[in-house]
This record gives sequence, C-alpha cells and structure tokens, in this order.
Amino acid sequence: MTFYHSTNMLIGKIDLERSRNRVDFGKGFYITDKLGTAHDWAIRKAELEGGGIPTVIAYEVSSDVYSLSGLRFPNVPEIEWLEFICSNRRMRPPVFVTNEPRHGFDWIAGPIADDKVVDVVAEYMRQEITADAAIVRLRALPHTYQLSLHTQATLAYVDDVNVLYKQLKKGRWTQSWIKRKI
Repeated sequence: MTFYHSTNMLIGKIDLERSRNRVDFGKGFYITDKLGTAHDWAIRKAELEGGGIPTVIAYEVSSDVYSLSGLRFPNVPEIEWLEFICSNRRMRPPVFVTNEPRHGFDWIAGPIADDKVVDVVAEYMRQEITADAAIVRLRALPHTYQLSLHTQATLAYVDDVNVLYKQLKKGRWTQSWIKRKI
C-alpha cells in the first residue's frame, strides 16, 4: 500500500524520536493514503514553520503492519475519536512524567478532520462546548484516512530504502527517487 508523508524538507530514515508530542493520535509518524491531502499538508507545514520546501514522500507499507496492536476509528468523527484526540493533546502538569505517545498501540488509523479540528478540540477541552456540539462541528475530509505509526516494530513494515519524493518548487511539483543504502 502506498502512503504519503508531508513535510517541509527531505528526511532521512524515519526517526520516531523526532515526532511531535501532543498531536491527534500521539507522538508518531503520520501518513495518509491520499496524495492530494499530502500535497496540501506539505504546503501548510512549510507555511506554519516559516519555510522549507513543501515535500511529500511516498512509502510502501505492508498491510501486515495491521497484525500489530492497533486502533482503527470509523471514517466519521465520533465521541470516542474526539476523546482520544483530547487525551493526546492535553497538556500535563510538569510534575507528572508522561511518556509519549500516551497509549500502548503500535499504530492508529482514522479520519482526517478539516482545519477546524484544533479550534473545536480546544473549545471542547476548555468545556466551552459539549461533545455532541464538537462532533457536529467537526467534519472529516471526504475519503481521507491517516495512519500513525508509534513504535519501532511498525517501521519494519515500511520500505524506506526505495523512496519516491515530490517537492513544490516554483509552483510545480517535481518528482525524484531516493535510493538509500541499507
């Protein structure tokens, strides 16, 4: 299966330690099955981080990855999905040591919400809106799906040796292959 990772630079070997904390499914390596969505994310990442080159990297992922411990959410937002996102995004008092990710799954799959997710989740976490109101306001992007990989075990199912990447330069997506040495 082909999945795409969005970034603002070429990356070497996948390094889970470089992943961000307090994101939807927890610290992990996020990929999507939709190239158009990956293009949009790469552009947005470059804008949010103040530079870099929007880059989409294609990886072949074996479906055997799903034999590991995982969690799959339905393709539409639901209260369990909202609560799971909140549990991963919540700030913890500094006196508590919290490992990231905040769950024991190797992988998590589920819908990708539109750009309102950050604001809606924040309002819900501040108890300004109910869970039902948050679900109504959240809209999953049509036919999109994200897979987050959280453990070294999942990376054994990702081909990161023969990698196709695309970069947005002068308004055009260029495509190249990277052949990494093992």
